Amino acid sequence: MPQRKTRWVVTEGHDAPVHQVAARTIRARLDAVWADVLAAVRNERDPESVHRLRVATRRTLAALDAFEDLLPPKRRTWFVKRLRRLRRAAGEARDLDVLALRLASEPGTGRSRSGSRQAREARDRLVGMLARQRAASREPIRACYEGLLDADWQGHVDELLARISSGRRAPTFSRYAARRFRPIVARFFDKADRKMRTADEIHELRIEGKKLRYALEIFATVFPASTRARCQEALERLQKTLGDFTDHASAADRFRRWSQQDAMSGDREALAALQREENRLARDARKLFVTWWNPARRRRLRRTFENSLRQATA
Repeated sequence: MPQRKTRWVVTEGHDAPVHQVAARTIRARLDAVWADVLAAVRNERDPESVHRLRVATRRTLAALDAFEDLLPPKRRTWFVKRLRRLRRAAGEARDLDVLALRLASEPGTGRSRSGSRQAREARDRLVGMLARQRAASREPIRACYEGLLDADWQGHVDELLARISSGRRAPTFSRYAARRFRPIVARFFDKADRKMRTADEIHELRIEGKKLRYALEIFATVFPASTRARCQEALERLQKTLGDFTDHASAADRFRRWSQQDAMSGDREALAALQREENRLARDARKLFVTWWNPARRRRLRRTFENSLRQATA
């Protein structure tokens, strides 16, 4: 597993006190968020800094959920609200980055000059508009950063971690992990076993899959290394397939909304063509997902999770 992914995996021993694991895990993720928001503010032209920030906020929210019953509610809520705000800001910026980079690399834009002159000019105008929107999308990230700086982010981190519950009868980390992980698995398969009829339902499954994947990183001690690797690989494949679908579906919807704006009346034909292409790619991605995510694969993954949880609590 690449180092950029293994750094998120919690490798504490089975018998470690759960409050100590919680404090170290949450601090590491909160520190990552702070480092990544600084990088995004200082390197506004770097799309990867925005991507890393969005990933860090998601994993930190997963940790706050994983150890929720050990955290002081008000202080936890303070972080949840601000992390969600930061995630939304980074998410919009990242979506525009992905769309702009893909559109700029398609035929008819930039150095690739295939297609009619009118189509090329329309695409070039869209690329320019996206460049302006990408620049503007960094402002909410900067506003979040300045708000966190003014609110004394680091002071809030220290206060949150200082108040983590460490009762005398607290369980070991391994037993706590098995207990907390079980309902996350149940919620995922509740979504996974349903028929995916709409884009919203597919998006909901993707969200639950991310929560399960991030929880697997936190509660890694529940699983033997080889089992965890197989589960992680399956969840990453799921995320990639569903991510392709949602990216294309989101792009098609964005092109549709732009085509309805009066200011875009001259580019409606180009937008309609882009929308059709994104819808086609979304359909292809959905077919690929349905073929791969078959009942037999779901049953195998469910059994793997359930057997590991059973052994962890035996």
